[in-house]
Amino acid sequence: MKKKEIIITIIIFAIIFSMRIPNINNPSPEIGDAWRQVDTESIARNFVEHRFNIFYPQFNYDGPLPNYIQLELQITTFIIAILYKIFGYKIFLARLVPIILFMISVYYLFKLMREIYSTKIAWIGMFIYSVLPLTLFYSRAIMPESAVLLFFNAAFYYFYMWYKYDEKPYLFLSAIFTALAISQKTPAVFIGIAMILICIDKYGISFLKKWELWLFGIISLVPPIIYIKWSDSIAEFKFISGIGLQHVVPKFASSFLTVESFEFYKNALPRSFTVLILIFAIIGLFTLRDKKERPIIYLAISILLETILIVSVIKFRYYLIFLAPVVSILSGKALYTVFSKIKFGYIFISSILIFISFNAFNLVKDDFEVIPDIVEFGQIVDKNTEEGDLIVIGSFDPARLSISSRQGWRANIDYYDFIPKKVEEKLNYFVENGADYFVVKNHYIQDDDDGSYIRYLEENFDYIKHEKGYKFYKLKEFKGNEQ
Repeated sequence: MKKKEIIITIIIFAIIFSMRIPNINNPSPEIGDAWRQVDTESIARNFVEHRFNIFYPQFNYDGPLPNYIQLELQITTFIIAILYKIFGYKIFLARLVPIILFMISVYYLFKLMREIYSTKIAWIGMFIYSVLPLTLFYSRAIMPESAVLLFFNAAFYYFYMWYKYDEKPYLFLSAIFTALAISQKTPAVFIGIAMILICIDKYGISFLKKWELWLFGIISLVPPIIYIKWSDSIAEFKFISGIGLQHVVPKFASSFLTVESFEFYKNALPRSFTVLILIFAIIGLFTLRDKKERPIIYLAISILLETILIVSVIKFRYYLIFLAPVVSILSGKALYTVFSKIKFGYIFISSILIFISFNAFNLVKDDFEVIPDIVEFGQIVDKNTEEGDLIVIGSFDPARLSISSRQGWRANIDYYDFIPKKVEEKLNYFVENGADYFVVKNHYIQDDDDGSYIRYLEENFDYIKHEKGYKFYKLKEFKGNEQ
């Protein structure tokens, strides 16, 4: 690039980075995704406090340690844990990690768009990518979304470079990043559809005779499969195989056509990408005509399939993250195509980008709000219990336990077959497994509509009363309630 282009690119990167600095000190329980962020941050703390091994992530629930879990390869949390070990528990460090990973993903998107189009279109695309409501929030959320975007963008960039220049190092770099992307979110495997279509475009059906492509497949798929199988063997809670195989696979063929899916997409798509960007992305899709743009068509097809088959079942907004690079490329190209040739076109483009930025911030501003009750719950539990105490909470949302430095259970959720269903039997189960306290606030227990659960606690266990409405029922002490 020319010196002027380098300077402009650096300025845009600086703007993108600075957009993520506000709220960098927010505690993990934000309205946007409190449960997932608190879970993720607690894994980093457990690395520091219990077992500093990336292959042994631990939750604070449901049960005592070790509580190993089957989730994505813990790249984000392990980097956070390293920083925590060096600098202490500073929440801005936990948010800085996904921000930096996201910035690298921006770099790869910029390189891809510049390779296919021009530096100017790449500027527009990377800026759109950074101000989408979805990426504005999740690029600094304590979650693996930034990591998967980095690996996904890098995998496709290097695969495109191999497609264009036919140099094998690009292919094998792509394979490594593809494996890493799948290790973060298994639906990233849908990028393989785009890659197969690119291979057919390049070689026809004879691509099956290419040894390097078979090696690419081995490098891309075998390590994630080994990790999933291994983590399944040691995990007490199997989120990938449990949720994926038991809930997603049986439903992916039919969920897209349901009323629930329609309502989800009607709300989630505009809130994640803005209506204007979605319109430009559709326009951009119909402008893809050159041979060099075919890989983008194939990528769009593969991610649309992932959206239809996977997101329609899960219905979590952050699973739309794979659409972000595609939408940004298509809308960036469309914006440039529509306005660059007219008088004052760049003023129009700049105005639209500024409007989109304000619109995006407005759409996600509530997501940045911290839930003070969760923060308070964790602080009070830590202050009023001893290290190693096992806690039972009356909430389905485990964030109140995860944000503390204690482990334990969620009561009355009827989620696990091995936990009895009747109140007395449940309490006996917790006591027999070492529970020290049952903590409630304002007498609330999940699904205790008739009050039988709280009555049993009141009648059978001593408690410590806290001035903010908390009660710590001593599960190893019966009768004789103290005020």
